[in-house]
Amino acid sequence: MSTIFTFAVISDTHIRALAGDQSSPYAVNEKANDRARYAVQRIAAEQPDLVIHLGDMVHPLPHMAAYLPASEEAKKIFRPIASGLHFVPGNHDIGDKPSLVSPAGAPDDGSLRRYGEAFGDSYYMFKHDGVNFVVMNSSLVNTGGPAEQAQREWLETTLREAKDQKIYLFSHYPPFICSADEDDHYDNYAEPGRSWLLELVAETGVEAVFSGHVHHFFANAYKGVKFYCYPATSFTRQDYAALFDGPVAPEFGRDDCHKFGVTMVDVTSEGHDFRFLPTFGRSLEEGTPMPVDATSAPLKLSFLTPHLRHDWAGIKSMPYNGPMEEFSRKQARDDYPLLRLKQLGVSRVRTTLKDLEVEQRRDRMEIFHNLGIRFALLSIGVPDERVRTLLDRHHKLVDTLDIAVPDLNSMDIDKVRDLASRHRLWISKITTSSSNQDPSRPFAHTVSCGALPDEIDAAAALMGKLPDHSGVRAVIQVPWGHDPVSVFAHWPLEPNRLVLNVRLASDNPALPNFDEEAILRLLTSLDELCKSNPLLEVSLDTFQDFDRGYHPRLGLVDGRSNIHAWLYEEIG
Repeated sequence: MSTIFTFAVISDTHIRALAGDQSSPYAVNEKANDRARYAVQRIAAEQPDLVIHLGDMVHPLPHMAAYLPASEEAKKIFRPIASGLHFVPGNHDIGDKPSLVSPAGAPDDGSLRRYGEAFGDSYYMFKHDGVNFVVMNSSLVNTGGPAEQAQREWLETTLREAKDQKIYLFSHYPPFICSADEDDHYDNYAEPGRSWLLELVAETGVEAVFSGHVHHFFANAYKGVKFYCYPATSFTRQDYAALFDGPVAPEFGRDDCHKFGVTMVDVTSEGHDFRFLPTFGRSLEEGTPMPVDATSAPLKLSFLTPHLRHDWAGIKSMPYNGPMEEFSRKQARDDYPLLRLKQLGVSRVRTTLKDLEVEQRRDRMEIFHNLGIRFALLSIGVPDERVRTLLDRHHKLVDTLDIAVPDLNSMDIDKVRDLASRHRLWISKITTSSSNQDPSRPFAHTVSCGALPDEIDAAAALMGKLPDHSGVRAVIQVPWGHDPVSVFAHWPLEPNRLVLNVRLASDNPALPNFDEEAILRLLTSLDELCKSNPLLEVSLDTFQDFDRGYHPRLGLVDGRSNIHAWLYEEIG
């Protein structure tokens, strides 16, 4: 898909007045202005066609004396991108959504007037290259007054008139962050406004709804409409720190630097895609040039199929703990694995076939698929007819079926041929400690996937019973410490008959593997191997770190779902 044009998204800069104000008790908020300046320069370096600010341009609320001075400072910081910049009103800019438990007041005539003086209209539409950009004031939803009614009528008319055209909608508050029927909380639309907007965007064929407010990444869909929440440049909301299993980030979760960034949205005739550009919470003082590493990006690991061993689709209940949620629990899901996969250029992941059988996980597979990521699904033995029917029904989600069997020599070739007529297949041997005992070492219970390097001939013999065009590959594991190039050199058939399952786990489940340099060297070696043999496929046994349990080891991302810093070094 060729890009027609690109627009940038920046959100939640929370800029403050230079003279200081009393708008925040948090130390990290003192960094917001310089962080925003860095993010703006990062956007300017990309030269997008236009820029959308998703709201919370400033931190002081409209009733505060510091509001207008903060707005002036914000416009000064935004000057390098001002020619194409469009604002979306956030709750800090115009007032909170109406709620008995919101910590700030709802918009009123005074806050609407002050917003207009500072940033312009709070809802409007413009076109760029035939695309309709529709900006709304989400704080007005459910207020029940004439201002809400006026926006509602305008939005219904505007979207329906553009129904057969490409439409993007921008709302500071996301309609929902986890599921369309979730309870009302600080970070979504309450009813009846939520259902009204969801049905309206579905009816009028809006392609995507872009939101901020939560300072974290979330991706959803409703009746074909995509919904994104994009991260902030200023601070991370610490109420979401409970989502992550790793050590808490500084300021009790409020300064998780790897989660800050801006986004480039590439618009195509068929749809759109996005690229997240991390800013790492870096600061830039006024008049200071951008550092040379400002455009640093993680390694592109498009040759890998990482294993999603952790829960990549589950929902957690957050603690009820004010100021945001003093009276109820909100539910959320860690969607950063999806964002990190896109940053790394990964287009296929491996998980269990059981995930396809669970509706909630299947729905998440749809989200991944819509963003260009398909699945290799692991099955113990040949799936039964019920599961094969499910596979056929959701064929677009499934790139590969990985069948694990205890004995390669006992494979039913007819069943393999039948499955291969419908799906790409990997055949994995179930390798256990019962067949690999060393009397000189302590016995450890282990199970791994793929034939060992000394079983290559048996795996090749199985492949020899199938035609080259069958699409079936044998999985050979590369134990930690083995050279994948050497293992590959012993494969007697063409590369398109082989998958290397590269293990980061030590053979001994009691021993950790936290060797960053060795893992980086391994990835470099795999990159070179795949460039020389583009038909070879490689799976990697660990996407996210294991810092507890069996086989503790590093993966590509840490326990807070952040890409490891050492993966930002240049590969090769």
